Amino acid sequence: MSDNDQNNVKYHVVGYGSLMSHKSLQGTIPDRDFKQVIIKGYQRIFNVMAEKGKSPNTVNLIQKKGYACNGVLFTVNEEDLAKIKERESPEYELQKTAVFDFTSGKKMGSAFIAIDHTINIDIFNQKPNKSYFILCREAAYHLSETFGRYWDQTTYTSSGEKITTWLQKNKSYDTISKKSIQSRLAAFLKQRIFRIP
Repeated sequence: MSDNDQNNVKYHVVGYGSLMSHKSLQGTIPDRDFKQVIIKGYQRIFNVMAEKGKSPNTVNLIQKKGYACNGVLFTVNEEDLAKIKERESPEYELQKTAVFDFTSGKKMGSAFIAIDHTINIDIFNQKPNKSYFILCREAAYHLSETFGRYWDQTTYTSSGEKITTWLQKNKSYDTISKKSIQSRLAAFLKQRIFRIP
């Protein structure tokens, strides 16, 4: 297959963590348009240790009946798919799964997802890597508040605690609520300043 042929072959990939961030994606391949999707039969969980026991956890998918999570679908050529594989190695391997439109729920086809089945799975119930967690969560909320809230509802810590509950005890990870409060306060103060006679 020639280089030109390789660049014409298209593959679909779903980002469900840092690949939902345009900035993070651009560190690996040129930016792409995203389609919001659902992956059924998988639980999103922060259970991959970036460096065997030394670094807090990054996100993973575990195949589990009755679970679902959201992500972004984008298209790549063979060269870019190889770069995604390199980015996700050695912990993650790519496998195909069905994807569904986030809004309508209609099946859109299949796409590659990255999964760590056994290599660096956390058995110590460590916290998520803070900067990585914030990057992923802010990327989800950047797409829409509805998408971000769904991300919160379908994401778990390595101990199995839902992120919505976990954030109540780990407020320093919750930059979304802080930004929301700060923006509402700024708007309120702006209104008050302009109303002064």
